Amino acid sequence: MGKKVDNFSSSSLENGTISDDHILRTGTPILNDVVCIGPAAVDTVFLVKEFPVSDEISLASWSREFFGGSSANVAVGLSRLGFYSGLVSKVGRDSRGVGLLSKLISEGVDIRKISICDKTAQSVVLINEEGEKVIVADTQCALRTEEDVPAGYLAKSRALYLGECFLPAAAKAVERALEEGLHIFLRLKNVHLSFLLDLERIVRNADFVIMNEKTHAQMKETRENFVITRGKRGCYHPAEDIEVQGMSVPCLDTTGAGDAFCAGFICQVMEGKSVPEALRFANAAGAASTTRYGAMDSMPSLSEVESLLKH
Repeated sequence: MGKKVDNFSSSSLENGTISDDHILRTGTPILNDVVCIGPAAVDTVFLVKEFPVSDEISLASWSREFFGGSSANVAVGLSRLGFYSGLVSKVGRDSRGVGLLSKLISEGVDIRKISICDKTAQSVVLINEEGEKVIVADTQCALRTEEDVPAGYLAKSRALYLGECFLPAAAKAVERALEEGLHIFLRLKNVHLSFLLDLERIVRNADFVIMNEKTHAQMKETRENFVITRGKRGCYHPAEDIEVQGMSVPCLDTTGAGDAFCAGFICQVMEGKSVPEALRFANAAGAASTTRYGAMDSMPSLSEVESLLKH
């Protein structure tokens, strides 16, 4: 693991606005174990009895705002598990962006390559009484071009986690990771497939491609580097025919469970553990995250995961 230094004091984020210089001038070189690339967002969560259908209204028991964005969640998850993580993303020049950056700082995430856009990305999350979710996410701060992937940032890292971003940015990130000899962990979701993107090279060059069952069902073929999550039923690695059963926990909210799984899996692989060991640990991390509301807030600590594995 690398040497950790402070990003900057959250007191420098004044009056609900962010100067671009706040990001560019901070700190000294940081050696991150994992660089996460993809979204950071604010989630507006509604707890409903059942999901609405067309032309119907569902009444919410409550609504709250939580910090999220899948790549930001993974970065926080890795930090809580004892790894040094950096995040390449965008936040807005608004109070939500200030809050999101302050949260990431408090979690020990290197934010120096988070750039500033006009408005922080938002997601609307509906959760039912079983903890199941429906998410609508905007692309306000999505990473779109090669220029969104900072040159040199991956050079002193050990691994890349690639979340949701547009194909040019994703391809450049993978290219730079390959040049530096990094481990590559790709998170594949239905939104990647809905745009009919040519993901062949990115998928082929990843050490592991993590996806849920619904996304896997849309794939034309199953590759050896696939890891398939199955929610409360656990996970599966087809190449070695490894199946890990799910864990029984009191589920409140599944938002962020996949992110916690990814963080757990990555940290175990980076520590040299076997794939079965990594899957078991990741499964516990994902399960632990469902016992709390909110995505980023639900990322478990190392002690929480280890405690769950003992039962």
